[in-house]
Amino acid sequence: MRIEGLHEIASRFDGMLIDQFGVIHDGQTLYPGTLRVLSELKALGIPVAVMTNSGKRAQANRERLVKMGVPREHFVDAISSGEVAFSGLTAKRAFLIGKDGEDYGFDDIDFVSDPRDAEIILILGSNAPKTSLEDYRRRLEGVTLPALCCNPDKLMLTPQGLLPAPGAIAALYDEMGGQVTWIGKPYPGIYREAARLIGNPQRILCIGDSAEHDVAGGRAAGFSTLLVLQGVSAGHDPATLSPQPDYVMDSFQW
Repeated sequence: MRIEGLHEIASRFDGMLIDQFGVIHDGQTLYPGTLRVLSELKALGIPVAVMTNSGKRAQANRERLVKMGVPREHFVDAISSGEVAFSGLTAKRAFLIGKDGEDYGFDDIDFVSDPRDAEIILILGSNAPKTSLEDYRRRLEGVTLPALCCNPDKLMLTPQGLLPAPGAIAALYDEMGGQVTWIGKPYPGIYREAARLIGNPQRILCIGDSAEHDVAGGRAAGFSTLLVLQGVSAGHDPATLSPQPDYVMDSFQW
């Protein structure tokens, strides 16, 4: 069902799980309709959890949203794949794959420079375009450690356009014979945690910009789905996307 704005269906739901990158903002600034949507949902008493396939802990994502101009009272909480991964991590020494200079908040983990000294590979971010997939292939050649991919997205929005995201690096390692465990959308753990944050209401709507992650994950969790034709789905014909969402709208607006 195609809709013009969220107001057309909002009353059908008791809670919403909203993707961060590609729906609320583009990585740099909020989309024009974001504040109106979140304000209206708060006025209606519909709780919102913000979801993101980010290797960073939840606190970093909460702070980012507020810094970008989202009032803290407009969302119950933020949940990241990094937070879900950290909460279940037992390893103490890890080889990090991430963006140069980023702090992912994994404070209790000893990051080592040589994978031979590690218990696990943590794929938390991507250093593209500085580090290419071929660079990662060379770096991971001969490595046999289990890997935890804390962001299954294969593409990420950047000022240079769409570039390989952590999920692409994890897929490469998997193709090379590595053992990869995936955490984040569309896998179930992050949906269970997000639903818990908003009180596990019966009627939940998942809003995202990726059929592969947001729609597939929401459907697998038993929730309704809305695809916004922004972010990675900008310019796409919704009829060609798979899986198909319950609802489609051109932009995130009320």
